[in-house]
Amino acid sequence: MKYKKKKIKLTKFGKIFFSLIGIFIISIFMLSINSFKHRFYKVEESDKYLIEINYPQVKNKSIIAYSKEYIKNMENDFKNNIEGITDLNSAKYEFKTDYEITENEDMLGVHLIIYEYTGGAHYIRHDKSYYYEKDEEKVVSITDFLEDEKSLDKLANISYYYVMKYSDENDLNFDEKMVKSGLECDPKNFEHFNFIDAGLEIIFPPLQVACHAAGEIKILIPYNELEGIIKSKYLNYNKSEDEHVNNTRNLKEFSNKKLIAFTFDDGPSYIATNKLLDNLDRYNARVTFFVLGSRVNDYNVTLKRAYDMGNLIGSHTYSHVDLTTLNNFNVMEEIKKTNDAIKEVTNSDTLYLRPPYGNTDSEIRNLANMYNILWDLDTEDWKYKDPERIANYIVENAHDGAIVLLHDLYETSVDGALLAMERLEKEGYAFVTIEEMAIIKNIDLEKDKNYYQIQ
Repeated sequence: MKYKKKKIKLTKFGKIFFSLIGIFIISIFMLSINSFKHRFYKVEESDKYLIEINYPQVKNKSIIAYSKEYIKNMENDFKNNIEGITDLNSAKYEFKTDYEITENEDMLGVHLIIYEYTGGAHYIRHDKSYYYEKDEEKVVSITDFLEDEKSLDKLANISYYYVMKYSDENDLNFDEKMVKSGLECDPKNFEHFNFIDAGLEIIFPPLQVACHAAGEIKILIPYNELEGIIKSKYLNYNKSEDEHVNNTRNLKEFSNKKLIAFTFDDGPSYIATNKLLDNLDRYNARVTFFVLGSRVNDYNVTLKRAYDMGNLIGSHTYSHVDLTTLNNFNVMEEIKKTNDAIKEVTNSDTLYLRPPYGNTDSEIRNLANMYNILWDLDTEDWKYKDPERIANYIVENAHDGAIVLLHDLYETSVDGALLAMERLEKEGYAFVTIEEMAIIKNIDLEKDKNYYQIQ
């Protein structure tokens, strides 16, 4: 049986009633929109100027209050500046605002951008940022995220490197003096930043580090390069992959022994480095390799083997140049290219640097932001290439906390090191990496010092 749908007929009163309900709903909706616009948007126009203000739409009352106060002050300054101008050209003066919001579990950030046109060839841009730290429940600045009083200077150095790298990669030819001036050690120069997944993003408005035509400059500093600069709670990356998971040794077994660190420069190589690795377990030994970045790719299998065994991998720069002869950018490039090459192979960051020829100074240490490891036992193995002579020198001069300099380019150096280990083991020595020695001796290494031995 088929049923016919019944049509519902409204009375005249019913039609009027539902029409009124519809009009009421639409009115409420329009009032809500107007209220929303009034709350977050402002337009003011005269014959002389146009003002368009887009207020930040955030829930935090402190950020809203600070933002509105700043915008209001800038608006008043704009009006005062154009008040006495009478020779108005065809274009109106303009005051416009925009903003960017970033938010994560720790922090809310608002970056305000104000554009003013008061004549001339282009707009004037003003930038202001506010950050609200959720745990502390207060508005903070870059200094609240820094580790200590030296950190701002280190942040300036690493920012300099990435700004100059940005210039090179984009063929912009930034003026180095202007870059350094814009990155002076002043919190105001690092006012605009975001903690994003990939690292710390820093924004430099036009004219801070480059000419107006270059526009806004934005750099990204990976979190692993900010160790000791930014407080650890904000370094949002997985550090577990940077540890020797399968080859971490029980260091308690060495607590009553004399410790000595064998270190090898200028490698890796195929024959000599692998010969050393083949024999380390005979003496329960691990060593430190200070590698050249230019050799890492060619010997990546050997380097990965050394790392996987639990040896420490450090940087000896990319091309073995005397760092004291280079400008700041090239110093950092030598170091960072090597660190990047090491991480590509080991998936691990290195914090240890041996400057070529041992030549360094306070500025280089500051630029590097790494632990500077020199030596106190120089075997001169590159000169004599005599295993017995090398072994005798090490044994005769060995002491607890010593750092031995060798080179794993030569089989004779490896043979001499193994001979020395055989003899020193009988004298109660343990053979550890630089990192292991510092841990066993309960010494916190400092990045602004040179270490010739670890006592």
